[in-house]
Amino acid sequence: MRVSQWAHGTFGQRVPQIRQGVAEALSVALENARDAQKVAGTDHLHPFGFTLMSRKFEALAEAFEDVGDVRIVKPGGSPHELVVLDGKLLFPFRYAKDRSVNVMSARIGDGRASALVQALFNRFGPEPRMRQLALHDLPPHAVPVAEALGDLPEDTQLVLIAYACNAHAGLLDAWWGEAELLDRNGSLRWHHCEEIPVSQEAAVPARGDSAAGFDQGVLPAPELNSRRGAARLTAPVSEATPIRGRARPEAADGA
Repeated sequence: MRVSQWAHGTFGQRVPQIRQGVAEALSVALENARDAQKVAGTDHLHPFGFTLMSRKFEALAEAFEDVGDVRIVKPGGSPHELVVLDGKLLFPFRYAKDRSVNVMSARIGDGRASALVQALFNRFGPEPRMRQLALHDLPPHAVPVAEALGDLPEDTQLVLIAYACNAHAGLLDAWWGEAELLDRNGSLRWHHCEEIPVSQEAAVPARGDSAAGFDQGVLPAPELNSRRGAARLTAPVSEATPIRGRARPEAADGA
């Protein structure tokens, strides 16, 4: 897969390795969650959801813990470890459980963005094209989390990793890019969004499962402009192949 200007401007020459590491971390987290569901022996999907919520952060930290220019931070008030790679804070979230929702309509959180999410966007998100939640507008419980992020440099850049999956069909797709948070319900406005290739093994359902029910049509994604990418280029880089958005459902887990 070719490297876009945004990806090159954000991660430099290490884009292929970082992109592969992200995909593998998501696959590991998903398989751990499916194993937990199987061991639990219940039809309720709580074991899958709870395991995935924690393991997506842990697997990313494990994937990059030995890479140069990496910091693993754990904000006070949050149970999650966050990866900061060369000044880019990676934040994974499940935006859909099947392909009935377009990633361009992704929301962070199941109905409401967490205090951590709100603080991350306020401190490290891109400059908004529409009004963004100001720090003084945050609810009281979000302020301690924001203050706990004070050890990170002000120029830290928030990179979102949005993925769709479920316990039966596996990892359906993954995307990364930059977006602004529009409201406390987790609505996003993408400034840049592009697909991360996922391995066939991660996308293939477990034996006896079927993903046929999620095989729905695709929708064209609108054109997106990167905010910083072109200014950072050190050599001409070809753009990524135009991406077709996928249909997506209601938001899934957040932070």
